[in-house]
Amino acid sequence: MPIGPFEAEILRVLAANRNPESFIGGATVLNQRKDSPRTSEDIDVFHDSEAALLKGVEMDERTLREHGFEVAVLLSRPSFHRAQVSRRQESTKMEWVHDSAFRFFPVEADAFMGYRLNIWDAATNKVLAGVGRGVIRDYVDLIHLHQTRLSLGALIWAAAAKDPGLSPDFMRSEMMRTHHYDQQTYESLKWSRPVDPIAMKGVWLAAMREAQNLFDLLLDLDAPYGCFFLDAQGEPQTPTRETLSTLRPHYGSLRGCWPRIVEEE
Repeated sequence: MPIGPFEAEILRVLAANRNPESFIGGATVLNQRKDSPRTSEDIDVFHDSEAALLKGVEMDERTLREHGFEVAVLLSRPSFHRAQVSRRQESTKMEWVHDSAFRFFPVEADAFMGYRLNIWDAATNKVLAGVGRGVIRDYVDLIHLHQTRLSLGALIWAAAAKDPGLSPDFMRSEMMRTHHYDQQTYESLKWSRPVDPIAMKGVWLAAMREAQNLFDLLLDLDAPYGCFFLDAQGEPQTPTRETLSTLRPHYGSLRGCWPRIVEEE
């Protein structure tokens, strides 16, 4: 089960508290699929303002206690709140964070979670996390995104827009430098299926080579920077020399926007 049963129960209990300014993000969004390689063992709730965060924390803690959960506050700041949520022998971590409202796409209503971050914004956030810290859960999630969603190179190219101080080349080099793990670290994760560290490393190195080739191509073609490239259906694609002219760049904005599809007459 990609989302742990205890976490899934908490998400259902709190779904009514979610709204476009208080929504689920992080690995919980990325690991919804049954083929996700690891189980997400915590819950992240994102907010566009500190006021929304404060309101979200108050509502969620009250709702959890009304449903029989114990909530132990571990850290509380205006822009970040962390708690351990427990019931009987089960426990998980929850974090409420104030995050930038700069997104590629709007927050989406979700029948299970209430509201959640769009998958592509969750993916680009994961890229930024993979650059800024060397933890195996980011490594695993990025490999899975590369294999099932969109090439890592295309995700890096788009994610650079969320931090003007980062270039795609720098982000790639930092990922290559920081993501190296021993067997004990692999065993620390809660896997949803058996994994082969050697095979994963092969996929990672190939993704890094493909990313460099993509950056070289886009720079050679003077392609726009820090965007997704969308097909006629509005879905992100990895551009090639042959397809780039048929794809439309899609940039981030305050709270994101849906692409406008215009059919040619």
